[in-house]
Amino acid sequence: MQAHTPMTRNVIVVSPECTLASAWRVMQRERIRHLPVVRSGALIGILSDRDILLRGTLDRMGNVEVPPSALVEEAMTRSPLMTCDASSSVSNIVRVMTDYKIDAVPVVRGAHLVGLVTTTDLLFLLRDKEAE
Repeated sequence: MQAHTPMTRNVIVVSPECTLASAWRVMQRERIRHLPVVRSGALIGILSDRDILLRGTLDRMGNVEVPPSALVEEAMTRSPLMTCDASSSVSNIVRVMTDYKIDAVPVVRGAHLVGLVTTTDLLFLLRDKEAE
C-alpha cells in the first residue's frame, strides 16, 4: 500500500477463546463489522458480523442473541487466504475484495497483524480524492 492509503492501524482484535457474545458486544459498541482473531500477535482468523448473525437468533425486540457458550474459534474464518502487506497497491486490494466479495483484508507482516483495510477505508480514500 502507498503511504497515503488509509487502513485501520489500531485494530481491535479478539482471541479465539473469546465468546461470540463478547465479540458481538465489541462489534456493536465499536460499530465495526470485522474482528481479526489473533494469538500472540499472529493472525489466525477473522470474524465477521455475518459469522455471528449465522449463529444467532433474533429475540422479540429484534436483537441478536448468541449462544452464551459459543466461542470465536467455532465461527471465525481460519487462516484467511486473502491478506496483503503494507506495500500492496490499492488497486490490487480492491481487485481482491471485489473478486472474492469480501469487505476486509488483513494487513500482515509475516504472520503478524499490522492493520486492516476495509471497504470503509477505501470509501474514505475515494472521498478524500474527490475533495482534492
